[in-house]
Amino acid sequence: MTFKVNKINTIEEYLVKDEYDYVYFFVDAQNGVLSIVSNYGSMGYRWEAPGNNFKKFLIELNTDYLMNKLGKRAFNLDGTIKNVKNWIISCRREKNCTKEEARYVWDYVIDEIQQYDIKDEGFFWGIINSNLEYIVKVDENYFEGIEVDCEWSDYDKYFMNHIWKAFVEQLKQELEAEL
Repeated sequence: MTFKVNKINTIEEYLVKDEYDYVYFFVDAQNGVLSIVSNYGSMGYRWEAPGNNFKKFLIELNTDYLMNKLGKRAFNLDGTIKNVKNWIISCRREKNCTKEEARYVWDYVIDEIQQYDIKDEGFFWGIINSNLEYIVKVDENYFEGIEVDCEWSDYDKYFMNHIWKAFVEQLKQELEAEL
């Protein structure tokens, strides 16, 4: 197999830094690429059609959309348990299960989930699947009914609210200087 290697000279580098954090932003405006390397980790994305001005595109990005491209939300145990309880209540209202079937899942399956202090969606579904004979009595379509709750980590929130904003301000200054 033969690979073609091209040296790209169109990449601009930015550094957002304070006394604790450093975040390097590498922007290839010609190819719609954003790469980020920091003391918290690395992430990046390439947009196929960001328009004529990639920096303007980055400035106008919704941070939630951006983070969905760059990272992944963390599993939220408390929110997921709340969703499981709401699912059970909904199934009882719709008369999908008996009071006893719902009570068993509420008391024992949720207790098992809480006992392990789960940090991972896969582990959560493992417990659900290990209790499947009880779960399906509440609702056979449990997979569509149980909603896993996920949220951005504290670092992700800090990145969106502080670091990304500082980077965007620099891009805005550059665009204004070009006018």
